[in-house]
Amino acid sequence: MIFNTWTFGLFLLIFAALYWLIPGRARAAALLLGGLVFYTYYYPPHTIFIVVLSLAVFGLGWLVEHSPEGAKKKTWLAAGIVLCLSSLGYFKYWKLLLATLNQAYALAEIEISYQVVSPLVPLGMSFFVFEFIHYLVDVYRGTARTSSLLNFGVFAMFFPTLVAGPIKRYQPFLQQLQEPRTPRTDMMLEGAARIVLGIAKKVVIADSMTSFITPFHNPAAATNTELWIAIYAYSLKIFFDFSGYSDIALGSARVLGFDIMENFNYPYLRSNVSEFWRSWHISLSSWIRDYLYIPLGGNRKGEARTMVNTMAAMGLCGLWHGASWNFVVWGLYHGMGLVFYRLYHKLVNHFSRGDKPAEGGGIGRLWGWAVTGLSVFITFNFVSVGWVFFVNGTREAFYILGRILGLV
Repeated sequence: MIFNTWTFGLFLLIFAALYWLIPGRARAAALLLGGLVFYTYYYPPHTIFIVVLSLAVFGLGWLVEHSPEGAKKKTWLAAGIVLCLSSLGYFKYWKLLLATLNQAYALAEIEISYQVVSPLVPLGMSFFVFEFIHYLVDVYRGTARTSSLLNFGVFAMFFPTLVAGPIKRYQPFLQQLQEPRTPRTDMMLEGAARIVLGIAKKVVIADSMTSFITPFHNPAAATNTELWIAIYAYSLKIFFDFSGYSDIALGSARVLGFDIMENFNYPYLRSNVSEFWRSWHISLSSWIRDYLYIPLGGNRKGEARTMVNTMAAMGLCGLWHGASWNFVVWGLYHGMGLVFYRLYHKLVNHFSRGDKPAEGGGIGRLWGWAVTGLSVFITFNFVSVGWVFFVNGTREAFYILGRILGLV
């Protein structure tokens, strides 16, 4: 079931009305049933898959929590993570692996060729797999505790966030699920307004940008000006499309009495790429920080290791977005941006150490605004140019970059 359809609108309206009419003790079961109906509408066989995977993760989480400290606890955690990642790998990345091996064999003139299979990827799989991994890791760390199978099922099948996030954290969600809630007019109006805002972003703004990005389909026939317009149009399209979906998700959750974390915070108005990633797809960037970048060592093991960790985290962030090498290049592009900004920031701090603070007054404020404005302009253009890798194959993306930079 897709958010910007009448089907979802009718489903949410009927479900919310019934949800608030039934006794509070039955609402968790209603949420689970609603999630199953929502997911089954798209492709029924995948409902069996997500239910089986949820049961397995719940069982492994129980074993992680109740096993004695040591190797056994780590073994159950590793088993859960491997199960989640292997499921994601088969559905989303198996085709990429086989195609890459075929290309490598062809280049090496080895007469081996695999038949490339293309399984239908379960809806929202990248999101709920990351939620499951987070759940297992937090149970292992002791920052989350297992609850009933019903509560975990609601967490796994909560339909407002099932398709496109935001990526939830288990413990805050569980606390809200267990709190008694009553319907309130202000809550309903807030949720409805957020849904309308999301639909407007998606339908009115994002969809209207489609005609401006057609030069990407045949860049050789487009002028440089048309390519620049396409780049900026896609920047608007992807932001209003994705943030629109997030608004609908947050609004739908709000109608049901839940507060889900914000996913966007004016990312295009940030003055450096580090701030951009703290404001763009916040649930994903914070997940990568907490469950990938920091476990790799973060910035605790020297400058060189910090740069390697940053590049690895952002490369995998790109791969999470799509099963194609252009997404990896996009992630590494942002990784290089983060590394450059970190080095630049350290250099500026080194040479400005001991300087007197800037004088106040109108001229000082104007200078500060000018510097901030220029930084926002540079960051926005850096991010916008990077979207070329997101929407095009690697070869086409480098061709477009060559064109807009005057190198081709």
